[in-house]
Amino acid sequence: MKKRAGVRIKITLLTTGFVFILLVLTMFASNAIIIFAIKHGWITARPEQSIIPFLFQSGIISIIIGTAISLFMSRLPLRPLHTLIQAIHEVSVGNYDVKIHLEHPREFQELSECFNQMTAELAGTEMFRSDFINNFSHEFKTPIVSILGFARLLRSQVPDGCQSREYLDIIIEESRRLSDLSATVLNLSKVESLTLLTDKTVYSLSEQIRESILLLESKWSKKQINFDIDMEEVIITANEPLLKQVWMNLLDNAVKFSPAEGRITITLRLNIGNAVFTVKDQGEGIDDKTIKFIFDKFYQGDTSHNIEGNGLGLPLVKKILELHRGEVSVQSQAKKGCIFIVRLPV
Repeated sequence: MKKRAGVRIKITLLTTGFVFILLVLTMFASNAIIIFAIKHGWITARPEQSIIPFLFQSGIISIIIGTAISLFMSRLPLRPLHTLIQAIHEVSVGNYDVKIHLEHPREFQELSECFNQMTAELAGTEMFRSDFINNFSHEFKTPIVSILGFARLLRSQVPDGCQSREYLDIIIEESRRLSDLSATVLNLSKVESLTLLTDKTVYSLSEQIRESILLLESKWSKKQINFDIDMEEVIITANEPLLKQVWMNLLDNAVKFSPAEGRITITLRLNIGNAVFTVKDQGEGIDDKTIKFIFDKFYQGDTSHNIEGNGLGLPLVKKILELHRGEVSVQSQAKKGCIFIVRLPV
């Protein structure tokens, strides 16, 4: 608020200074021309004559001089505005690569920096929107095409009982996948629209993580995965349903990428006012090229798509933690598993 008030004061002072300079220039120029005209006899100014014609003549000269100086001077301060208006027109037609470089005064330099930052963010948003639409369309199209294909097979053929059940199982699985994807996208959209975290309660973070592990029992017991759990009792003030999604996503990923009969290590510690949660698996790990993109929407490190997923879990985790003023990081090497580290203020 103080910064905006300071900018308004500076703009007012600049405007006042410009008007003052314009009036001074007009006065000096008009007086100089009037004196020149009197000396050459173009204007008569004798004491015995009426002053009204002189005032009329000098007024006409002042108006003409003032108008000419105003037209000339207005081009100087308005030139940056014309540059800005032209750049805004470029942005309005979708050209986000346009940049402006206004040097004087300092307020115009700040305006240039803000405008260039805005266009850079718009360019990034446009690229992200395009990628999001392409990936979103692909993720939705794949199960829909599968459902449509097997439904047509069931209608056009008379398969035996086993084959019918196989087709129906595929249709059911793809429908579930489509439903999960829709729910995840909707959930991510809701979370991203949040700017202020509400509905915070005080509860046991360690107990919530234990519950999340139990909820995934059907998945980790199927792969006969063992757990090493070492957690301190931590009480936290947070949005309980949102944070539960964080643990469910991270633990689900650990189970998903762990080998059969593998081991997952989970720790929870208090460290200088922060709750530090780590989950380590024994999966294939993530290489340096892939690790930079794992928090991007729809990005999947498994390009073969052999492992089920839609690339929305980790972006959701990151956004929820940002709302809680927390952060998530990952440490990994190819063939050596992953360690996800979450830090949350308590």
